[in-house]
Amino acid sequence: MIYIRTVIIFSLLAIFSIPYVAAQELCKGLRYWKLTTPLKQNVHMLEIDPTQLNIIPAHAFDTALGRETVASIAKRYKAIAAINGGFFRSGETIDGLPAGILKIRNQWYGIAYRTRGAIGWSNRIHTVLVDRVQTKTSLYLNHQKFPVHTVNQPSLTNKTILYTDTYGKEAGSIPGGLDITIQDNRILSLNSFGKTPIPKGGFVYSIGSNAKYPNRPIEVGDTATINIEIIPQFLKEHYLAWQMADNVIGGSPLLLYHGKIITDHTMERLNTSFIMERYARTAVGILKNGNWIFVVAEQSALTASPGMTIPELANFMRELGCEYALNLDGGSSSTLYINNAVINHPEGEEDEDYYGWQALRPVSDAILILPKK
Repeated sequence: MIYIRTVIIFSLLAIFSIPYVAAQELCKGLRYWKLTTPLKQNVHMLEIDPTQLNIIPAHAFDTALGRETVASIAKRYKAIAAINGGFFRSGETIDGLPAGILKIRNQWYGIAYRTRGAIGWSNRIHTVLVDRVQTKTSLYLNHQKFPVHTVNQPSLTNKTILYTDTYGKEAGSIPGGLDITIQDNRILSLNSFGKTPIPKGGFVYSIGSNAKYPNRPIEVGDTATINIEIIPQFLKEHYLAWQMADNVIGGSPLLLYHGKIITDHTMERLNTSFIMERYARTAVGILKNGNWIFVVAEQSALTASPGMTIPELANFMRELGCEYALNLDGGSSSTLYINNAVINHPEGEEDEDYYGWQALRPVSDAILILPKK
């Protein structure tokens, strides 16, 4: 570990011509250091040894709706360190809902609506996967296939929506459609009143009043089978490994794969301005030795740090020695929390919602570092 850190530091010295900055060992398996590039970009880095510490995702308030600061989430879990996680939606009825795939300790919060980057892992078997992924949601009622258009989203009259118990105590459905409550692979109830309670460990399948679905008889007590598959795009041989991942967080774009910079982001359908303009950025990478690395590049008037473009971030992650790297949510969401304090300088913003200006922007989810139990 000490040898690897020395190699990385001197590699950065050669490339960026910056003063030597020693890594600070925060505890066994956790090191922090900060660099300033020739472009005056302040970059914070945290290296984590997953054999010494647990890495877990957590959602704001532990439900699919709502937002919370990274610091607040970290304090609830008594985390040593944390960064912000994936992209999310904002607005009164959808605030904090994941904008892409999110799976936390085998519970689904959101699925992939577009083919985009993701990192999946299991602390039980020390597996880490990085790829572009898509999801496929299948529902069979009485052995008949029914469509699932979205997961954990507000009611839409022309769609069918699957609600997991992470959404909250009740589904977001409205009267006039049909709600089917499912638990232990059986249909528990059928009703058209909306706001149906979601059983613990169960689901509510909501059919909008104008949604198209098979006109086939179903009754209470019928069998119900639900499956959400993760489909990797680069390495399809990892299909089974992805299904076994306890935790999955989506991001965009995928920055590095097998040590090579990804330059074609067409599949992920991103705006050119998002790629080429400088913003605060948060990224997660996997080093050759299996250690994780969190990177937060500041965009701050206080520190005169201009932020990074996606190509700059990808190059930076490669020079750190990452084999794989993924861009997470950035801008005013970018937050690095260590030992009860936010280390970087996030730029608060006048939010479009009811939060108002805050130095720390509430986010959907975070990746936390916890001691091994």
